[in-house]
Amino acid sequence: MNNKALLLHLGLSKTGSSTLQKALFRKHPQIYYLGKFANKGMSIRKCQDDLTYRILNPVLWDLDEPMDMDATLSLFQDKLMPKIPEDQVLVGSWENLGNRSIEHHREILNRSKAIFGSCRLLVTLRNPLSRLPSLYMQNLFEHFLWENQDWMDHECYEDIELWYKIRTARVKDPMLGYTDWIQSSIKQLGRENVGIFLFEDLQENPSAYYQSICQFMGIDANIGVSLTQDKHFNPRLSEAQLAYIRKTQSTYLKRKLHSLYSLKRREMALEAQLSSSNAKIVLPNNLVDEVSDETRDCHRWLVDNLKLPLEKYGYPL
Repeated sequence: MNNKALLLHLGLSKTGSSTLQKALFRKHPQIYYLGKFANKGMSIRKCQDDLTYRILNPVLWDLDEPMDMDATLSLFQDKLMPKIPEDQVLVGSWENLGNRSIEHHREILNRSKAIFGSCRLLVTLRNPLSRLPSLYMQNLFEHFLWENQDWMDHECYEDIELWYKIRTARVKDPMLGYTDWIQSSIKQLGRENVGIFLFEDLQENPSAYYQSICQFMGIDANIGVSLTQDKHFNPRLSEAQLAYIRKTQSTYLKRKLHSLYSLKRREMALEAQLSSSNAKIVLPNNLVDEVSDETRDCHRWLVDNLKLPLEKYGYPL
């Protein structure tokens, strides 16, 4: 049987996924990258081409339907495999895959092994006490431009407590259940096939972080470090941008006018506020306690079993 192992990056939001996708996966000569960042407004399931999507859709996304294994395997082996150089690593990376239910996660791995023969995982974790405020601001930014956050309805701004309450109510899109699928992945794939990295290591020493990722992937680390040097995508909201969003929310007239503005005008309004420092939002004390209680046992498992230095970076333990 003609197989090629799939290395699947399960991107958790606000952990540097965009830099991996745009700077490393797309450009490293030893990677055959299945995913591609498309233009704004296109499907979140961004693939290199239609053939890739037809192979991956039943493996990664259409999980509630039975997979036609013979048809999918034929597409992969007969159509895609001949395009992949022997010395390239097959890599897929989609941020939304990091927030799946444990049942869907197990099914993804089972289907990946059935089609690709074997599967490896790469994931970057981040202290939830800093990750959640960053994700909240990203959601505010996205909704202000595209009105794509259904939890906000027609509002321009909501506070972080309401955001957290609604996001954590999504049973099929858990924000804090990553340890469950890490444990499951290790059982299904073996510890050596699950690469776990920390966002805080990226902040502390980017070169060492990307070197470690390249070594796990089995690709040239010097090239990888060079490609990612000084690269940073999706910068944070500025203080002025956040204030502008709040001001737009402050009256019915401002909200109504905003709803009539084109995307270009909304982008220009935010770009005009870029000059100030990054916005700083922290979790209120009650959410710090709730998030800590929710994740403490999970983090302790990661420390005890995988020897991750979470205490060094202030993870709830």
